[in-house]
Amino acid sequence: MAKYALLIGASEYESPNINNLSGVVKDIEAMQRVLQHSEIGGFDEVKFLPNPDSDTMRSEIEQLFMEKCQKEDVVLLYFSGHGYRHEDGSLFFVSRNTQINPQGSVRIGTAVDAKFIHQNYMNRSKSKRQVLILDCCFSGAFAEGMSAKEISNLSITNEIVEQLGGEGRAVLTSSTATQKSFEDSGGGVYTRYLIEGIETGAADNDNDGFVTVAELHEYAKRKVLEAKPAMKPEIFAVREGYTIRLAKAPVGDPQLEYRKEVEQRVRNGRVSVVGRKVLIRRQKELGLNLSVAAAIEEDVLKPFRELKESLQEYEQTLTEALEEEPILSDGTLDDLQRLQQILKLRDEDVKAINNRLIPQQSISAIDTKQPKPQGEDDLSSEKGVDYTTLRDLLAAGNWKDADMETYRVMIQAVGKQEGDYFKSEELFNFPCTDLCTIDRLWVKYSDGRFGFSIQKEIYLSVGGKPDGKYYKEAWEKFGDRVGWRVESRWISYTKVTFDTSAHRGHLPSLDAFLAGLVFSWSSLLSHRDL
Repeated sequence: MAKYALLIGASEYESPNINNLSGVVKDIEAMQRVLQHSEIGGFDEVKFLPNPDSDTMRSEIEQLFMEKCQKEDVVLLYFSGHGYRHEDGSLFFVSRNTQINPQGSVRIGTAVDAKFIHQNYMNRSKSKRQVLILDCCFSGAFAEGMSAKEISNLSITNEIVEQLGGEGRAVLTSSTATQKSFEDSGGGVYTRYLIEGIETGAADNDNDGFVTVAELHEYAKRKVLEAKPAMKPEIFAVREGYTIRLAKAPVGDPQLEYRKEVEQRVRNGRVSVVGRKVLIRRQKELGLNLSVAAAIEEDVLKPFRELKESLQEYEQTLTEALEEEPILSDGTLDDLQRLQQILKLRDEDVKAINNRLIPQQSISAIDTKQPKPQGEDDLSSEKGVDYTTLRDLLAAGNWKDADMETYRVMIQAVGKQEGDYFKSEELFNFPCTDLCTIDRLWVKYSDGRFGFSIQKEIYLSVGGKPDGKYYKEAWEKFGDRVGWRVESRWISYTKVTFDTSAHRGHLPSLDAFLAGLVFSWSSLLSHRDL
């Protein structure tokens, strides 16, 4: 059993039409440091490949997956640089020698085809524990062709599972298939928090001394959304890829315990009066001096400060623009939206600023909070279910009625009548096409906050297993994380929060805890197509 990593950083390009990325080197050096550390990553070999040409990149990736590893080994490929999405949806990694054609598009023969890597190297590799981390634009496009049938079912010993986690493949991406990523002076934002989660051990959510793929992504995604709300990191996994153990975390370390306490007490960038009392108490119990505790709090609050700074920059720029143009021109409004994109702010983040500062006649010109185009949605059903109403409710942000409509269409999809309950086997074997349609709508219209796939990601990160069985401890931790349990008690449906201030994964709920679904919901979250 061994662990191998290949870290590829593309920061300098021969083409004058491709922008250099100064932060990539910092990304790679930091990732290499934590993976090589014997008490953290514990990788046997971590190779850094800076600014390769496309042939060298393909060759090194082939060696990683096809020559170095054996069946029980963990293989990790990390890429930081530019990503290019072709008009057919395919993802390409931009290398040092990548060229731009006269039409301004990438000459794909000079870039590295992600699909080729996927099909020819990863699928044929002996290793059954593969992790791919992509911090580049459009990185979510890599996983669009993944199938749960790609990895054969091999028996493994309990000893191996305990050390390395379950078999499978996991792809962690800094952006969706259609979204640009974000780099600051310190490197990729997503990578920064991946490294933080590993190096500090803060990503070890269940305190078992290991950081799994799911735990690491959940931590990094939460921190990214705190700092840059418009970014949408994603995770895709085949079989038990979520459970692959990437690193060790200290158990019983006072600083780590205090950090996790701070993470729990901070809400929207603030600590309440009661929360402050808790932190003071915990600081004394753990024997930490004030300066150490203050440094930990400062670190935890950093993403919230970044968001605050972005909002201040947006507001200051808007104020200056209004001084010059009391009624903003279309050109200035376009520039304002572009600034919002660069700052990675969502429409809801800047809405209050716009409402306060911009004359009413201009607000309508930049208000993008109307329902998203509905013609683009795939409403497929293998059971003849009409998802139009669900789509319209979600597009309008009517979360409560959408939750109820979700129950109605799901009960219809399994051939039952409204008022009936689901059985575990019905959820575990729920029609694939219909489940994907429902989940896709929830994820899209909540901007990645709600949906069954979001719930599954959280469930696996707290120790749940995708085998359809009920695990009491994991389920209770899941309930705590999504806000279905408060002070160790399951809430009633009347206490469900039907707006985007709710915990991530809070919806859909379908009155799960009131309708006796607590013991079968894990079957749904084990569905192979989530």
